[in-house]
Amino acid sequence: MYAQQNESYDSNIHCKEQISASRLPLHDFAHETLQHIVLIVPLASTLLCPIAEQHFPFMTKETNTQIIYVKNLLRSLSYLSIQRLRFLEIILSKLLRSDVHASRQDIIREESSNIEAELVFSLEQLDTNDNNTKGMKHDQADKLDCLMLVMFEYITSTCIENGTVNYEQSKSLFRDLLSVFNRILLPTHDSSHVQFLLFYICSFHTDFSDEFMNNCWRTFVSPSVSMTFRQASICYLCSLIARAKYIIIRSVLNITQLMVDWLHAYVSTTETTSGNSNPNRHLPFYAICQAVLYIFIYRHQEIARLHDGIDIVLKWRIGRILSSELNPLKYSLPAITHRFAQLSRNYQIAFCYSIIETNNRYSLPETFATNDNQNGYLPSNILYSYFPFDPYVLKRSLIYIQSLYNDYKDENDDSNMPKDSDDNDVSVY
Repeated sequence: MYAQQNESYDSNIHCKEQISASRLPLHDFAHETLQHIVLIVPLASTLLCPIAEQHFPFMTKETNTQIIYVKNLLRSLSYLSIQRLRFLEIILSKLLRSDVHASRQDIIREESSNIEAELVFSLEQLDTNDNNTKGMKHDQADKLDCLMLVMFEYITSTCIENGTVNYEQSKSLFRDLLSVFNRILLPTHDSSHVQFLLFYICSFHTDFSDEFMNNCWRTFVSPSVSMTFRQASICYLCSLIARAKYIIIRSVLNITQLMVDWLHAYVSTTETTSGNSNPNRHLPFYAICQAVLYIFIYRHQEIARLHDGIDIVLKWRIGRILSSELNPLKYSLPAITHRFAQLSRNYQIAFCYSIIETNNRYSLPETFATNDNQNGYLPSNILYSYFPFDPYVLKRSLIYIQSLYNDYKDENDDSNMPKDSDDNDVSVY
């Protein structure tokens, strides 16, 4: 698959850095000199990291300067492999700064003449066959696109040999990227694209995707981790499961079963505990519940095609969770709530509309307490609802993601599910 992907890659969509002929020998000489210094004084490599970070071009610098700098940093890893983790942290932290300044919404607005996308699980209409070679209108997104392309090329050249994954080299790079994820990516809210480097390398082997998902789950269940990080980790987990084609449906069911078991255990515990009126205390529960609904929305067609798929979902007893006193439908995104209600009615796995109608009649005040001891309320939109693997909208580097990515499919394309006359497309921005 990787060989075919690279063969079909149009060189015209590369971000070609312009290096004068007189400077190429200088780059070569600099690398040769550094390599000799490191051979003679191995500890000198530790001095290069702060220098590399200090002189990293600011995100407003021209694209050409940033590409040349990042490529030279990556080139230096051929003789500074011991510093790879630190160099990756430097590069990705700088890319993240650009990423958060180029949100999907801003990019889509500026690219509206060429790209039409709707977020969360609205029907994405990205034309992945149209590899626009003219760059992007959003200046920061255009720079990020070029730098992401450099990073995807680095991952591919490191992990793929003659069209085959080199498992040991891939595992080593994956572990470094996972470490960067835990230290830099997970604490960063609203990044849109840098995390797709993990999405890409996880496709190389099931061990990598399994380890990434286990890492997210361990973070979520750890009582020593902050509430924000726990919610962020479950957002990454459910977004990957929903979007990654390379995660087979049986694995999806197994992972979701783990979540459902956790939810049932939580409901059982709260049923015997007093003082559950403050929803701020149950944010992890609401995050997991929304994750289960989100996963089912994206993967229900594949589940329905299994001979025992819907039977497995019925055994989840989702109705007990949704009808519990914790009232999770109250705090899920409205689009997720309504789409799941439509699907659950069609598959006869739960009945949500009576709960939704009741919630609509008795909407909660838009205030909530930051102190668990206060008797405040969580507004319906305060749940940490961030789906990090929402559509990838950088044009050039999209080539590395599009064949691995699960877009939301129209219900009309699913012959296994009974049609519901009032199913409407839902858009969430």
